[in-house]
Amino acid sequence: MAPNKPLTFDAPKVKGVADPDVDPEGYIPLPLLPKGIDVIVPLWPDPATEPGERDILTVRFEQPGQPSVKIENTYTPTDMKPEFIIHIGPEHLLNNGVVELWYELLNSADNPSFSFRRKLTIDHTPVPIDLKEVGFLYLTDWGYYNCITDPPIWFGIHFVVPPLTLFKVGDKCEVTWRGYSTWNGSGDEIVDARWINVRQSLSDKDIREGYPLVVEPYDIHIEPMVSSSATVVYRIYRGARLVGQSKTALVKIDRIISGQELPCGP
Repeated sequence: MAPNKPLTFDAPKVKGVADPDVDPEGYIPLPLLPKGIDVIVPLWPDPATEPGERDILTVRFEQPGQPSVKIENTYTPTDMKPEFIIHIGPEHLLNNGVVELWYELLNSADNPSFSFRRKLTIDHTPVPIDLKEVGFLYLTDWGYYNCITDPPIWFGIHFVVPPLTLFKVGDKCEVTWRGYSTWNGSGDEIVDARWINVRQSLSDKDIREGYPLVVEPYDIHIEPMVSSSATVVYRIYRGARLVGQSKTALVKIDRIISGQELPCGP
């Protein structure tokens, strides 16, 4: 292969880590830290194709104050495939901090090429999963929803996400309502009744005061539950990284009227 101008490749992707346009900090999810990460290197232009040719791929992973990681592999024409997965073990992910990741390629003519570098962040700080749960509104005196709830549940079920003072303006909040055919939020979920609300960018007021939400429409998300229950959990994301999760809020729903054949509701 004749000498040519060095190429510059896109920064490598990492399985399970959001791309830089989604998370510029490149936070490595907590579940990956004890397992290691898989770096994805797509097949480069003009790979080795002739007998005797070879390409040398080197993946580099550098964190200030830590030994540099260099993983080198040599590929012949029979080794070529659409992408290569290079594993970086958990022993290199032990220390919190910022890492630079990139790769280098040396082709059969010893022409060097390089990828752009990408930032990754290692952070072992546990994600809080016991944030204050949502507060249900307009419950009966017995603490659940039934046929005399006012306003009626067929106008929606109201609750409030509490103040989110541990988080930042611009974080995302995802709220999930799940229905169950039991009274204690156990057993199989009534999947068709699931309701999800995503607030893509929390405001300063959201963080200081919380905000109200209404589960609706009734026929999809509430009517399937007759003598049942529902749970609500919210999760906070910064970019693609989970940074907090609430405790599970549980509420009972009883649409049975003693002596009547059909449950209440429109």
